[in-house]
Amino acid sequence: MTEPIPREFLDRMRLILSGDALDAAIMPRAEPAVTAIRLNPLRGDPEATLAHLSARGIAFTRVPWCPEAVLAHTSVRELQRLPSSSDGDFHIQSLSSMAVTLALDPKPGESVLDLCAAPGSKTSHIAAMMSNRGRLVAVEASRPRAFRLKEVLRTLGAHAEIHVARGERWARANRGGFDRVLLDAPCSAEGRILAGDKAAAADWSIAKIRRLASSQKSLLHAGIEALREGGTLVYSTCTLAPEENELVLERALERYGDAIDIVDTHLASSLGVRALASWMGRELPASIQHARRLVPPLEGFFIARLSRRYGASIKTSTT
Repeated sequence: MTEPIPREFLDRMRLILSGDALDAAIMPRAEPAVTAIRLNPLRGDPEATLAHLSARGIAFTRVPWCPEAVLAHTSVRELQRLPSSSDGDFHIQSLSSMAVTLALDPKPGESVLDLCAAPGSKTSHIAAMMSNRGRLVAVEASRPRAFRLKEVLRTLGAHAEIHVARGERWARANRGGFDRVLLDAPCSAEGRILAGDKAAAADWSIAKIRRLASSQKSLLHAGIEALREGGTLVYSTCTLAPEENELVLERALERYGDAIDIVDTHLASSLGVRALASWMGRELPASIQHARRLVPPLEGFFIARLSRRYGASIKTSTT
């Protein structure tokens, strides 16, 4: 990494991570140019797509924990020049982002809600895993970002209802309507800071983390209320801050009690590290450790999987 990285940020990383995970996060690293892509069966046969890449002289490596993921040994720019890119045969997407959808594990025929959907990488991945069968609803608060979402879905052949609305309000108006909910919440983007994003570093502050955490709690509560009994919600961020991750989950457990469980993500054990057991001397509920914090060389992410219990009523929220 190169400066400017806020000193307070680095000090916090030493509290959040340890050992190899800390070293990987904060130590400079030189890596060969590789780009993660997701093969898209909605537009073309994945093996034919790989054959096309090989014919263009692009080497690739399969990712063992994600069948549709490939590491292409070339740059983003070179991949974007390929006809198969504009045709939607593959999509440039980080491995951490793909892991979020794997944790959600949507099935064909289900009803699925993506609460903060733009720019559409995860929405389109959900559609592919559902084989465009079932109901997929994508909610996005920003109209310009919703236009971008629509274009990504069109390119990739992914079918979804798109609603331009605040996620909290839309979810509360559709309580109990979904088998699965994805909430990839707006966050302080510490994962991008670790990847060397200077703009994200310049915009980072503790005050921003606290402000975002309030919004994240409201979104998560609304997402939980949109679940059917037995439904699954995945909460994710591209940040490492406990205030936006573990403490958001802690508040949900306090509010909904025995109506929800935090369960195993079902991701490969090699991915990331367990969520924290405590923060700033405060012990956290044990079930929060089922969540995982992804660290470099992957993009920094946090992924938690929640389940709504059968027969358990939930207290609805208005904020």
